[in-house]
Amino acid sequence: MMYTCGYWPEGTASLEQAQRNKIDHVCRKIRLAEGERFVDIGCGFGGFMFRAAETTGASGVGVNTTTEQAEWLQGEIARRGLLDRLSVREADFREVDAQYDKVVSIGVLEHAGRDQLAGVVRAHADFLKPGGLGMLHFIGHVGRYDTELFIRKHVFPGGWIPSLAEVIVEMERCGLEIVDIENLRRHYALTLDAWAERFQRNWGAMRALDAARFDERFRRIWLTYLIGCAEMFRSPAGYTHLFQIVFSKGNVTRDGYPMGRAFLYAGTDDARGGSHGR
Repeated sequence: MMYTCGYWPEGTASLEQAQRNKIDHVCRKIRLAEGERFVDIGCGFGGFMFRAAETTGASGVGVNTTTEQAEWLQGEIARRGLLDRLSVREADFREVDAQYDKVVSIGVLEHAGRDQLAGVVRAHADFLKPGGLGMLHFIGHVGRYDTELFIRKHVFPGGWIPSLAEVIVEMERCGLEIVDIENLRRHYALTLDAWAERFQRNWGAMRALDAARFDERFRRIWLTYLIGCAEMFRSPAGYTHLFQIVFSKGNVTRDGYPMGRAFLYAGTDDARGGSHGR
């Protein structure tokens, strides 16, 4: 139930593993640790929250605008016995309730709309304590381009893909220091390959749910989206990428963040020569 790009270092064998890799990669990047409190902006079904709590011991709050997801997630938190460590707020992500040690948003920025970029980035800054670290994971263009009409019309109405430069400008305006930028474009191609294969494998079960809704037109639209976007991210000539920006509220110090990237890959497949996503 985890949306957006997985992380596929060499040896990754499944979509589930790629998504766990992605969450662990984010947690390492923001140095999430036991005793800290994080906010997951646009938390979906809580995949990041559950994995982060399990592996780091941190506690967190998810912000979600979708009633059905928020209700399901609150029930799942209770079922897992994590009410003392995790919670979910049904709210617009610009409704800042507190400041946290760490801030994460994974695949939210591009869904906010053309005129919302400044407000969304400002919310990330407002959620973060001075000296804290955050992660902004989003699809972005290199250069200024319109989002593809097909995707805007059929898949993500109202969505808009900003340029990396536009995002950086807004972060600077909010007083955020950019600590690191990584491009996971090629990893998204592999994620979309896996989604397309599963979509086709499960098409019969989907049709059985509602044959009128899940008709041949629906099937063709979504296969076009999944396969077409996989090739878009795979192409070396493409201008659509997947960025992870690590940012700080205030400048990091020598003691506040490692001086090199070795800590990101120690003990992982990447440290043994796998893909770093560059």
